[in-house]
Amino acid sequence: MSGPLLILVAGGIVAGAAFLLRARPRLSFGLAAGAGALLGAIAIGIVLGAPFQVLGIGVKLEEGWTVLGRSLVLGEHNRLPVGFIFLAGSVLLLSGLASGASRRMPAAGMGVMLALAAALMIQPFVFSPALIASAAIAASVILVRADGLGGRAAARILISYSLAMMVMLLAGWMIEIGGVGAIATAPTRPASILLGLGLAIVIVAPPFHTWLTAAAEEAHPVAFGFTAILLQTAGLVLLLQSLDAFAWMRADPVVMELLRAAGLLMMVLGSIWCLAERRAGRLVAYALLVDFGVSLLAVASGTLEGYAVALAMMVERGLAVMVVALGIATLLDGSDGAEASGPRPISQASFAAAVIGGLCLAGFPLTAGFAGRWSTLAVLGEGDVLAAVATAGTIGIVAYAFGRWGRGVIVGRRVQPAGSGVLRRVLLWSGIGAIIVLGLAPSILFAWGGAVLAGFGGLSLGGIP
Repeated sequence: MSGPLLILVAGGIVAGAAFLLRARPRLSFGLAAGAGALLGAIAIGIVLGAPFQVLGIGVKLEEGWTVLGRSLVLGEHNRLPVGFIFLAGSVLLLSGLASGASRRMPAAGMGVMLALAAALMIQPFVFSPALIASAAIAASVILVRADGLGGRAAARILISYSLAMMVMLLAGWMIEIGGVGAIATAPTRPASILLGLGLAIVIVAPPFHTWLTAAAEEAHPVAFGFTAILLQTAGLVLLLQSLDAFAWMRADPVVMELLRAAGLLMMVLGSIWCLAERRAGRLVAYALLVDFGVSLLAVASGTLEGYAVALAMMVERGLAVMVVALGIATLLDGSDGAEASGPRPISQASFAAAVIGGLCLAGFPLTAGFAGRWSTLAVLGEGDVLAAVATAGTIGIVAYAFGRWGRGVIVGRRVQPAGSGVLRRVLLWSGIGAIIVLGLAPSILFAWGGAVLAGFGGLSLGGIP
C-alpha cells in the first residue's frame, strides 16, 4: 500500500462519516479535527519505503501511487507542506466547533484538505491547479451564507479558481510540449503569460482577491479563515514549486520584478483598504493581502533566505488568522456578521484574541508576524528603500486599523474575565500564547521554513544557475 493512497482513503472515509454525523456537530467536528491531526502526523512522520511494525504486524508503505497516468508522491520534498495542511485544518476545525460554525464544515473541510494534499503530491506538479480548483469547489460549500440568502463568495471563488485551473493547465501543456524543464530556457511568451496569470489568481493578488473580501463579509469568520489560509498556503507552495522546477523563472529578473511589484501592490492596496474599513471580517481580509504581499517580497529576493522567510510566514499567518477569526466569531451577534452592540458584556479572551491576532497579521513588534517583516527587509538589503518604507508603513497602518476597530468594540461595554466554553478559552489563550512565544523566539519559525525549503531541490541546491 502507498502513503498517498492511505491518506486519501482514510480521509475520504472520515469525510463521509462527518457528513453522516452532521446533525451531531460535536462528533462530526471532533472526528474531522482528530483525523486531520492524525493524517498530518502520518504525512510528516511515517516511514516510507521501508518495513515497520504496527501492533506486531509488518507494514510497508510506498512513497508513490499512480492513478490515471499521474503519480501522487509523498516524499521528503513535500511531507512538511502536506502535514501543515492537515494540522492547520484540524486546529481551524476545532475553532469552528468552539464558535458554532456551519455543520457543513467538517465534511467539506476534510474534502478541502484532501484535495490540497493531493495537489501538493501530484507529479508533474503542473496538474495541481485542477486539484486546487477541486478544493475551491469544496470550500464554496463552507462559504455559503448561514442565513440562506444569496451571496457572492461561493460564486466568485468558483470562477477564480476555475479560471486559474484552465490557464495553468494550458500553460503546463504548452511548457511540456515545448520541452522546457530545469534548463534555463524560457518557454514561448504565451505560456509564460498564462502561467503568470494562473499564479496571480492562486496567490490571491488583486484584482483576483474579490472572493476573499466577499467571503470575509458573508461567511462564518472561522470558515473564512479556514478557506483563506489553506488556499493561500497551496498557492505559495505552487509558486515555489514553479520556481524550483523551471530554472528560466529563477534566472529571469523580470519574473522577480513582477513578483516584487505584485507584493508591493498587495501591501499598498491592502493597507489603504484597511484604513477605510470598519468591519472586522473585511479588515482581516485586507490584512491578509498585506501579509501575503510581504511573503511575495521575500520570494522576489531570489535568495534561499527569502524563500525560507516566506515559508516561515505561512505558519505565523495561519496562527494569526485562527486566533483573530475565533476571537471575532465570539464577538459577533447573530448570523449577519454585524458586531454586537449595546451593554452586553464581552469576553476578555475573545477581545484579546481578536486584537492580538490582528496585530500579528499587521506584523507588530513582539508578535510572530514581526519576525517575517524584519527578516524580509534583511534579505532585500539596505538599498531597497521603497520596500522598507512600504513594510514599516503597512505595520503602522494595519495595526492602527485593528486598534481603532478594537476601541470601537470595547467602548461602553463591560469586559468579563471568562467567556463560555472551555474549548474556546483553551484555543484562544493557547493561540495568544503561541503568537507571543513565536514573537520572542522566531528561530522556531525559520527552522520550519528551512526544513520545508530543503525539499525544493532546485531552490535549495543553488537557486539561479
